[in-house]
Amino acid sequence: MPYKTHRSHLPWMPAMKRSYDCKVVIKKERNGMKISTKISGIALAAIAAVSMTAASKADSYVTAFGGANWNDVGTGLDSDTGYVIGAALGTTVKAVPGLRAELEVSYRDNNVSVFKFIEAEHSTTAVMGNLAYDLDVQFGPFRPYVMAGAGFAHTEGTIGSLSLATLEASGFAWQLGAGLNAKVADGVTAHVGYRYFNAPEIEVLNYQASDGSNHAVMAGISLQLN
Repeated sequence: MPYKTHRSHLPWMPAMKRSYDCKVVIKKERNGMKISTKISGIALAAIAAVSMTAASKADSYVTAFGGANWNDVGTGLDSDTGYVIGAALGTTVKAVPGLRAELEVSYRDNNVSVFKFIEAEHSTTAVMGNLAYDLDVQFGPFRPYVMAGAGFAHTEGTIGSLSLATLEASGFAWQLGAGLNAKVADGVTAHVGYRYFNAPEIEVLNYQASDGSNHAVMAGISLQLN
């Protein structure tokens, strides 16, 4: 089976380096193909559930969020505190009081030092279908929630300011979270929380540069559409 060569951005880079980048990309793309059916099912279910309610704007909402992100990297790598931003379209599930369904898009970015002297950038873009449950308890104005999500993520690790090499991985992603909601005005809810996010890992010649784990502390605001 012929493979398409993934060339370096710099023509004078050694041929072995170009092959090295190609192997990483092809390996991860194969993994993504194996689970494409599963991911498509999750995405379609989330889109259908959210879109049907959003069309009538009954009990639907939009959310924007952002916060600090930390990712787990391999030995010899140091990751700085990065950021996460995102947005979601959600709806309440009337059949189950307290349950919400969401379709979410997010972007994470962290700077990474390679053996203290080479700078790299690690970023992940994801599309997720989430289920969140608002617990039936109240702490003053705050109501706790828990959530879980699954979907698709694409991760890139770019080495050097001139993009000397780019390592990529795409595939299944999942997340878990918890936090507090508080109504601040009619139709406006603020929230803070913790999120664990797991994206495809990046491996280089059996060396795990990133295991895909991310930890985030986030804040956001939701606006009712009806």
